Amino acid sequence: MKKILILILAILLLTPTLSFAAAAKKKKVGYLGLTYETKDIFVIKSKLFYPTKKQNVYPVVIMLHSLGYSSEYWGLVVKKFVDSGVAVLLVDLRGHGQSIYNSNFKISSWVYFTENDYKKYPADIVDILQYIAMSYKNISTSKYAIIGADIGANTAILAAEKIMNKPSCLVLLSPSRDFKGLKTSIAMTNVGNGPILTMVSARDNHSVREAQILKKFAQGTFEIKTYPAGGMGMLMLKVNPTMADDIVNWTLPKLQ
Repeated sequence: MKKILILILAILLLTPTLSFAAAAKKKKVGYLGLTYETKDIFVIKSKLFYPTKKQNVYPVVIMLHSLGYSSEYWGLVVKKFVDSGVAVLLVDLRGHGQSIYNSNFKISSWVYFTENDYKKYPADIVDILQYIAMSYKNISTSKYAIIGADIGANTAILAAEKIMNKPSCLVLLSPSRDFKGLKTSIAMTNVGNGPILTMVSARDNHSVREAQILKKFAQGTFEIKTYPAGGMGMLMLKVNPTMADDIVNWTLPKLQ
């Protein structure tokens, strides 16, 4: 009986872990479940959502969640983008959500990560975007935005620094100069001159100060929007009703 249970568990674990090539063969309806195996054999899961309205090339938004969360917490923001004709790539950062296994099925949670583990986040995102650019010709490589919250925000900055085709814009919820070893001050000077929207809570004094300092390093427009409630990162989404619309309405014109 024990052997049967182990076999069933192995099958269940293997089923969602599709290669990018296998995922690409699926019909592009709703979203594609994508799996990327990193050079250090970590398995990164993501979802690529397509708008219902057919287009030759879709602008795309890449969304990177907060520490301890997963991509599922973006909620209505995803639907609002898709309904507006924009594709959305939701990534579960390594150690979060469905991205908790290596290719040997060993579980590895963010709770036990060191700074060296977190420093792999930007490279993960760059590699995934390079794959998307090569394999999905209907996804734009010039009209795209990266949205990130706290550690996702720092990851967005560092990934944007490494990418040759810079994002059209960045939306950063509670970015900081240093989050788990992801240092952004110098990187901020190398992300291009695209506009940046930073969102912080008035109750989160640390994030307010960090945003004001990071603004000094930006090469383009750097707008700081302050909300009355909430804490750091995605915590603001639940308690500020206009925030989802604010993100979408600010981003859309930059993708046209």
